[in-house]
Amino acid sequence: MKKFFGIKEKINDLINLFSWDVGIDLGTNNTLVYLKDRGIVVDEPTMVARQKKKRWTGLSAPKSNNTRPIAYGFKAKSIWNREPKQIEVISPLKNGVISDLEGLESLMSYYLKLVYEVPSKYPKIFKPNVIVGVPSSINQVQKRAIRSVMVMAGAREVILIEEVVLAAIGIGLPIDATGGLLLVDVGGGKTEVSVISMGGVVVGRGTKVAGNELDTAIVNFIRLKYGLLIGPNSAENVKIGGEGGGLIRGRDLETGLPKTIKLLPTEVEEAIALELNKIVKLVTAVLDETPPELMDEILKKGIILVGNGAKIKGLAEMIEGETKIFTKVAHEPGLAVIKGCGQLIENKQMLKQINLVSILK
Repeated sequence: MKKFFGIKEKINDLINLFSWDVGIDLGTNNTLVYLKDRGIVVDEPTMVARQKKKRWTGLSAPKSNNTRPIAYGFKAKSIWNREPKQIEVISPLKNGVISDLEGLESLMSYYLKLVYEVPSKYPKIFKPNVIVGVPSSINQVQKRAIRSVMVMAGAREVILIEEVVLAAIGIGLPIDATGGLLLVDVGGGKTEVSVISMGGVVVGRGTKVAGNELDTAIVNFIRLKYGLLIGPNSAENVKIGGEGGGLIRGRDLETGLPKTIKLLPTEVEEAIALELNKIVKLVTAVLDETPPELMDEILKKGIILVGNGAKIKGLAEMIEGETKIFTKVAHEPGLAVIKGCGQLIENKQMLKQINLVSILK
């Protein structure tokens, strides 16, 4: 029997020489792809531009339903809210869950084809092995949907691992220790607060309050206070870039004409304060559910913020002020999950040690 398993392992090693190992951080707003021995090769928005679907049936319906994609990633985002009426720009994920299977399959097929154009020592003739980061809160049906999409897009083997576990690995925290780690993952479509021990989630809760909700809060604030309508791209620029505020251009709701205002930093903070407070309350709720045996380690290591939303000014201070626990933002928080994927791809022994959400073959 041992001889059989030894031969099987050698065959798998040989096949792996002729296929890629790929890690994917499948985010609501951004998708990152890690390639073994190459590092991060894709970091683009999770968006697809395609011809609009014909949503009616009957004798008047068109003979074909051609929804061929036109652009992906940055190109798709550049025409978002600027597209002609026969084109639609969609994000196939909403709050970390698939909302458009066809769109996500198209996007993943495109990225995996890009991967196979990367030059390598050995010709890559077999389908890739894929590690995908998924939210802790998704159910088995949603996991199967992600697995199905990846297989249809060209994956040979799919491994789903919780994003917070990958983030802990990516920022170098000892996930195999018995002590607790408290991670706050603030993404584009969802925020997850999790206590991790022994490579698995002990307590975890999520909320839809994240980057997209903050953008909506900024849009509503400017509309109510200044009577100015701006788009989500402008709101995102305000949220990300403007430590000193800046000029905001939009459409005056009263006159319908273009208008420019000056937005102060304090106004940005005021606009998103209520939403950030919901994240703070979620952290306190998770701490309230945490087993007392893990609290000592959490107090020593503090609360760590990951995800692109972790860079929002004032969030760490708000959490620390409410919990009285040292809170810090991880180095390069937006890359924490994909770096964790990379470490597991490069270190197969570590992959065997962690608790997987599921291994789907």
